[in-house]
Amino acid sequence: MLSKNNPQIDILSQMIYDKLVPDDHLLVKIDSIIDFSFVYDKVKDKYSSISGRSSKDPAMMVKIILLEYLYKLSDVEVAKRASTDVVFRWFLKLGIDDITPDDTTISHFRTKRIGKEDFENFFNEIVKMCIEKNIVKTKRYIIDSTDVSANTALPFGKKLIRDAYSKVIKEIDKFDENLAKQEKDSFEADIDKEYEKAEKVGANKHFEIALKHLADIYVKTYDELQNNEKYLDAYELCYDIADQHLNKKKDKIISIVDKDARAAHKSRGKVKVGYKDHIIVDEDSEIILASSQTPFNVGDEKKLDELINKVEDNFKIKPEEITADKVYGTTDNRAYLKDNKIVSNIAFYNSPAEKNEVYGIRDFVISEDLESVTCPYGVTTKDFTKTNVTEKTPARILFKFDKKYCTECPLRDSCIRKDKTGKHNLRFKIVEVPIRYDAVLHDLKRVETKDFDVAYRKRFKVERRFGTMVNHRGLRRNRYTGLDSSSVHIIMANFASNIVRMVNILCRPVPVAVKA
Repeated sequence: MLSKNNPQIDILSQMIYDKLVPDDHLLVKIDSIIDFSFVYDKVKDKYSSISGRSSKDPAMMVKIILLEYLYKLSDVEVAKRASTDVVFRWFLKLGIDDITPDDTTISHFRTKRIGKEDFENFFNEIVKMCIEKNIVKTKRYIIDSTDVSANTALPFGKKLIRDAYSKVIKEIDKFDENLAKQEKDSFEADIDKEYEKAEKVGANKHFEIALKHLADIYVKTYDELQNNEKYLDAYELCYDIADQHLNKKKDKIISIVDKDARAAHKSRGKVKVGYKDHIIVDEDSEIILASSQTPFNVGDEKKLDELINKVEDNFKIKPEEITADKVYGTTDNRAYLKDNKIVSNIAFYNSPAEKNEVYGIRDFVISEDLESVTCPYGVTTKDFTKTNVTEKTPARILFKFDKKYCTECPLRDSCIRKDKTGKHNLRFKIVEVPIRYDAVLHDLKRVETKDFDVAYRKRFKVERRFGTMVNHRGLRRNRYTGLDSSSVHIIMANFASNIVRMVNILCRPVPVAVKA
């Protein structure tokens, strides 16, 4: 049953708190501004109203988890601190003699009692408070993401598949020890044979051998695979790892501990592994309005419209402008902003010609009605065809220049690529224009304005939010594994960051007027 702490603190506890709890403490400021009773309504469906043991006060439990992110504490650390720290006990509305929840209770509340959706609701309640107190504006929002490292060791190649296969063998050992030993020895024997042939055996050979043995195991343990969920999970995990790596699939499992974590290149030669925290921030207040959590290999640009829509759906507010890094400047994103009458403050990458490559689309003059294209030499064409959307390519307009101009053009070498033999790949130029290039033309004008420069220089504010969460809210490395659990960690870091930001704004000292 849902239980609440007695709001009346005993006289002795109150006397101690009055003497020892400082008025300017962060937790005192939070308590004076935020009423956490909203938690009861958000979690009431998680508790029985007529039976069961009395639970720990859910508002108190949410506060305890908040304390973990305010002070970078684990479940064990926050449980110990709550039992000895006077300000913690006061913030949790506990008397001096009251028993505090242990780390097991905290963990159970976070993982069994409530879930990701509940934490998202708590986060939204704080944003609503910020809107009600007129902290959040609707002038300009900033979108960006940061990486959150996976909470696991990350073996690659040979070790990854060997660990995955060992996990299968361990599960087989639970129901058939002889078969487990037989399959383990057979696998190792096949690996040893490869090393007898050559000093170095590549990872692909390990994957091939694993798949071969998994096929044999499938036949021998078919009945067990239909009824043993843990064994099935281990088998499918091992099979997927081998299959994905052998077939060079983009979305590859990289850990047997955290199956949802992914790897991707953040920059040339720099691989990041884990998850991303995609956020949209109000530029004026730096309050995080919404977030999305994904594996690291999900592109930032895919989350722009989702974040804007999330804010509008949750809070019925929409920005006048959006600022984001260049990576968000896809044609689809620019078209989305244009169609929704949101000003785009997204810069462009340098054109190919600026990098001494063959002329790119921005080196051609494209009419606003997308009816004609003029090349760098001044030749205009209206000869075009439109293509339809396919699984691999978006809809495009293909402009074709007459070969009689291209053949004799002095800019030919800068306009048409050459093959390895030094010959031009094409006899004439074809310019591929996205079907919604009108939005790109619209934004190209915007980036030339002073207003754009002012807005784009404010992107540091979202970086400051990330810096604060990494350094003070534990965002850099995940506490948990799996996308759902990792999302809880990320949402709570955002939640704590918003609360502190809200308090700092509302508790700023009022400037004193100086008399002349």
